[in-house]
Amino acid sequence: MADLDRLLPALDPEAEIVAYCLGPYCIYAHQAVARLRHHGFNARRMAGGLPEWREEGRQVLS
Repeated sequence: MADLDRLLPALDPEAEIVAYCLGPYCIYAHQAVARLRHHGFNARRMAGGLPEWREEGRQVLS
């Protein structure tokens, strides 16, 4: 979360951005989605984990 504001200018405003946390009780993904949406980005929270995301063949950028 501390770096999100710094990274905003580098994000593609047309892309869907998916935020995730390392654990089921983490609130950072919810906070990140709220901040991204506040800045006009199409953002959502990943319901499952990263392994499930990859198994579905979805793209992962680092």
